Order: sequence, then structure tokens, then C-alpha cells
Amino acid sequence: MIRVHYGKEMLELPIPADNLAFNLFPKKVSGTDNEQEVIEQALQRPIGCGRLCELVPSDASVVIIADDRTRMTPQDRIIPQVLNELYAAGVTKKHIRIIIAYGTHRRMSDSEVELKFGRKITSTVEIRHHDCLDQSKLLDMGLTRRGTRIFVNRECMEADIRIGIGSVVPHYPTGWSGGAKILLPGLAGEETTYAMHLLGITETSLGQEVSPVREEMEDFAREVGLHFIVNVIHDDHGRVVHAVSGHFIKAHREAVRLGRDMYSAVYREKADITLSSPYPIDYDLTQSSKGLFSAELATKPGGEIILLSPCSEGIAPTHGDEMLRLGLYDNDRIRYMLEKRQISDPLSATECMYYNLVKDKFRTVLMMDSDLSRRLGFNHISPDALPGYIARRLEENRGLKIGVLNQSAELLPTAQ
Repeated sequence: MIRVHYGKEMLELPIPADNLAFNLFPKKVSGTDNEQEVIEQALQRPIGCGRLCELVPSDASVVIIADDRTRMTPQDRIIPQVLNELYAAGVTKKHIRIIIAYGTHRRMSDSEVELKFGRKITSTVEIRHHDCLDQSKLLDMGLTRRGTRIFVNRECMEADIRIGIGSVVPHYPTGWSGGAKILLPGLAGEETTYAMHLLGITETSLGQEVSPVREEMEDFAREVGLHFIVNVIHDDHGRVVHAVSGHFIKAHREAVRLGRDMYSAVYREKADITLSSPYPIDYDLTQSSKGLFSAELATKPGGEIILLSPCSEGIAPTHGDEMLRLGLYDNDRIRYMLEKRQISDPLSATECMYYNLVKDKFRTVLMMDSDLSRRLGFNHISPDALPGYIARRLEENRGLKIGVLNQSAELLPTAQ
């Protein structure tokens, strides 16, 4: 029996050793017992620029851009050390703000904010919430070289210094998270974010150091001005393993090098059926579906991918209705509707287009609500039915190869 997460529940699946193509996990590296020292050393030795305490004028206003609850970045342990650097530069608390970089995600509740940032921070520094839809809170900064209109959080741009704090994991469609991604889509307007995501249709980019989307994000950050980043590599409990700081491109590339070693998982052969469990990054389908793109790398063309996630918050708190409307359309139809401005939420369109890229190559199965699954154009199976389904498929084909991806939202399957 193979045990695998379906949300917090564990499923036991009857997969004989001879039929198991792989059972992959991120490298089992535990976070350091001295996170503070690792973070402090990173801040003391930035890559590609000077230390914060040397770069930031004492009279500067500073915005710290931090990721939200959908990421495991331990903001409560990183931000206090960044604040110490700023205090050492002579910056006062009243000139520092934190803006949560939601992108298009839903706003966090007060209790979620306190859990993410800690009472010490929430009681010390003002925390603001980005809203990608509120045009009055966005600033038009012109165009990127690809012609993308740059709408960015106005309050962020009113600050003298912008510091991004995030983590680096394999990510579709950017290749890797971290770096300039904290700014775009983190603090961008909806139109800008949509244009960036549309670039992700052009090529499969999971695990690539540089991708069209990454280049667009970095052009955006270069135009807007992202002065410093702190990026961490964390274990599956959110504890820091590695930390880097410095220039938003040079430091990020070092973080990718470290992340590749940790998140790559080697397989010898591709599977006929890949069981992909994104737990614990599985609040909703837009988060869980990262496990589809990692499974794509390890599944035979024409094979089957089963996403083991209940998606407890449904499709997406901010995009679900439009995604349901578009779920059965192919990409040509969606592009046409976008051109004709027949889609109210373009980001929903790009998400459906990503799914179509997978559905066109594999039989793709969800284990979330059956009605929602089918309205999005996916097949469906219940967790109770999965063991029997596997047993039946093995009965039909004794040579069937089944692969298992664990923590697949942050996993990079790599051929040997």
C-alpha cells in the first residue's frame, strides 16, 4: 500500500512495487535550528548590492512587500530582521509600511494576518492590503518593452524604497517563484497581471530559470524600482533552510540554484497514471492545480493525471464564477472572447487556458466537487472510489506504471 495525502486525510492505495514508477517527495531537508542566524547572515552579505542599513537613507519612506497566506514564507521571522536593518539605517517605524502582495488572491482576515506576521509585527508596523481591482489605488507607469501596461499599487510607488520578501519554489508559469514576482503580480493591477499570465500560454516553463513570464516580471520591477529582496528556501513546515538577499535578479538566481537542489526529484521512467497530491498547498483549485503542471513533466503523453485535492475553498474565491463559464471552451474560443472583450475576468480565462494545455495531452481527473470538476471540463473521481479504480486498472493492464507526486505544488520532477 502507498499512503498519500488527500488534503489532511491519508489515502491508502493498492499499488504493487512492480507497478510503482516513482513515489517522489521534495528533498527531506529540515529547516535550520537557528533561522535567525541564517536570515541575519543573508542580510549581512547581500548579492549584487550593498546592505540595507547602508543603502537606505535615514529619512526614507519604506514599503515592505510581503506574500500572503497562500505561501509558506515565514514573514514573522524574516521581517523583524529586516526592520532591524532599517532601524540601523536610522529609519523610524512611522516611515515603514507593509503591503500584502495578494495579486488577485482574496484578502486575508485579521486572524490570518496575525498568524502570518505575528502579533509583534502587527502591533508595530502598519499593514496595508493590495487591491488589484481598485483603480483609484493604482498608478499607471507606462509600458513594458512587450507593451504591457504597468498598473501598480500607488502607495507602494509613493515610498522611496521598496523591499520584497518571499520564498522560492518551482512555479508555473513563472518557472520559479520569488524575486520580482512579489511585485508583479503581487502589487499589480488586474490588467497588468492578466497580460503577464497570458505569456504563460506560450511555453511550458516549470523549473526554467528564465521564462517569458519571468522576463516580463523583471522588466516590470526594473521600471517600477524594486530596491532589495529577501528570499528564502523553506522546508515543508515553513522553516528556513536557506536565505538570500540583495538585487532582485542576482539574489533570485542564487535562490533558484539552491531551490533546484532541494525541490528537484528524480524519476527513471514516466508513469501511465500520475497521482499528484499538492497538500499542503491546496486551498482551492488555482493553488492545487500547480500539481497538474508538475505531474505533466512525469506522465507519458496520452496518460492520466489525477489531482488528489479536495480544494476546500472551491475553484478560487476571486475567479470561480467566470472559470465555470469558460471551463468547457477551448483556447481558440477563449482567445476570441478575450479579443472581443466578452470576458469580464481575463485572469479566469488564462487559468482555463493553462488547464486546457494539460487536458489536451492527458486524461485529467479532479477529486474536488464532482459538479464543479465536470463544468470545468475535467473528469472526476471520489477519494472513496480511487483504490478500487486503481485496482481495476491494474487488473486490466498488469504492466501499468503508476507514479505518485507528494507536495506536488512545490515539486520539480526531473528525468534521470
